[in-house]
Amino acid sequence: MRKNDKYPFPMTKKALAAYIVFTVLMGIFLFFIRGDMAGKLAACIVCPIIILYFIYAYCKERKADAKADQKKTQFMNGSYFDSPEWHEKYVAYLNEHPFEKPQYDSMRADLLKKFQRREYIFGMILPLFLMMCSLCLIPMGQYFMVILGLLLFGFLFWLSFSVFIGMPVRKWLKSDIDYPVLEASYLNSQMLLYKTNALAFGTTHLHGFTEKKIYAIDYKNVEGISRKIVRLKKYEDGIYNTEEYQHFAVIHVRLPESGTLYNVEIELNEFQVQMAIDRLLTYKNGEDLRENLYVNENKKNEIVV
Repeated sequence: MRKNDKYPFPMTKKALAAYIVFTVLMGIFLFFIRGDMAGKLAACIVCPIIILYFIYAYCKERKADAKADQKKTQFMNGSYFDSPEWHEKYVAYLNEHPFEKPQYDSMRADLLKKFQRREYIFGMILPLFLMMCSLCLIPMGQYFMVILGLLLFGFLFWLSFSVFIGMPVRKWLKSDIDYPVLEASYLNSQMLLYKTNALAFGTTHLHGFTEKKIYAIDYKNVEGISRKIVRLKKYEDGIYNTEEYQHFAVIHVRLPESGTLYNVEIELNEFQVQMAIDRLLTYKNGEDLRENLYVNENKKNEIVV
């Protein structure tokens, strides 16, 4: 899981006390030093409301953390995934969302088509519009701003456009791969699709892709599979707002050249991860490939409109 640059400060007891002390001092300043009617009203009404909001935010995050600790315990001891309730939901999901098949008779065409997603088109519209706006500065003689705008917004446009045209796929196809063998395996695969990711169980290889990378792993190099769960805490302006759990199928691969163990992480939903575990177990002659469960926590400062 990549680190987030905007890592917020959690609402601890010390942070809560610091916020309250600061708000009280601000109230004293507004009431006694500023001293006007607006300052007194702010000190008597606004500051107490702010303090109550900080206390509410603290209690909300602590309550969420307590629930998350209980859920983590259930994840680690297996009771969550072994419960009859979860198993019932899993069976219902299997019936409603079976494995998918490639849509085209060419691996190249099918992979490129899967990268042509609507969100990438939306990601190109705004930079393209801003590039057009930058050109409007030419009659005003703002040539430096025109060049700067074209470079900046052009780069943002390229980020979405390169993914939309399947640049990761094109680079992978140009690498040293045995295309006929991989295509034969891919076209007969059973596939799980989630967001911009996919995991496909072919006849000879395990195929997968994310937004940035394509994988084709020979089954004989697969050492095991595990489930990784990340608790993603979302913050609004530094205050805890909500959370979600991200589930990853972690494929443990023994690199044939060096012999080192390499982990391939593909994000899926919690039921698809179980489908991947159950499916992969059938390809290794009865070997138990299940590994440990990993539960991590990540924090993300997100502005919610």
